[in-house]
Amino acid sequence: MSGGASERMRFPSPSPSEYALNTALVVLTLAVLQYTGWLWADPAGLDPAFLVAVAVMFPAFTYLIALVGANVRSNPK
Repeated sequence: MSGGASERMRFPSPSPSEYALNTALVVLTLAVLQYTGWLWADPAGLDPAFLVAVAVMFPAFTYLIALVGANVRSNPK
């Protein structure tokens, strides 16, 4: 990576409503799978701490992946 002035880091401009919709869909899917016991051995109910952790971490990691994707060149020189 050359430290030239023309190479600046690009930041994605995500739509907050899209992030909210995707996060809600992921948390809802995990809640249903957790409640039915498909992913957990004990279908006793929901684990709210896990779902809150997913709701906080999912948008953060999604943004980091978008950040990497915005800064990767598709055709290297």
